[in-house]
Amino acid sequence: MKESEFKSLNFTMLGKGSEYEGDLRLSGDTVVNCKILGTLTILDGSKLTIEREAMIEGSIYCKDVEIFGEVSGSISAAGSMVVRSSGKVSGNIEAKNLSVYPGALLNIEGRAQE
Repeated sequence: MKESEFKSLNFTMLGKGSEYEGDLRLSGDTVVNCKILGTLTILDGSKLTIEREAMIEGSIYCKDVEIFGEVSGSISAAGSMVVRSSGKVSGNIEAKNLSVYPGALLNIEGRAQE
């Protein structure tokens, strides 16, 4: 990949061992592998991936989200929400499409978007 191509990529990676508190507003495909306390908003239609060692307490607003880690709070996904077998979700969810893999732990109140 050329340097100019790399510089034009739009993604965010929040790495292991990091902690963030407050209102995060990100664009581009986003991978979270850390602790977040607060609100996480994906500004465009990019995908949010919450890795196994991630823990989010607060609110998430995005189009598509795939959860391998832990989320406590509310999730509003305008597209799809996928909870993998290692995922743990508690709180309120709103999603157009919801997929839950065997082994995932859910304690939710939810509704489908039209």
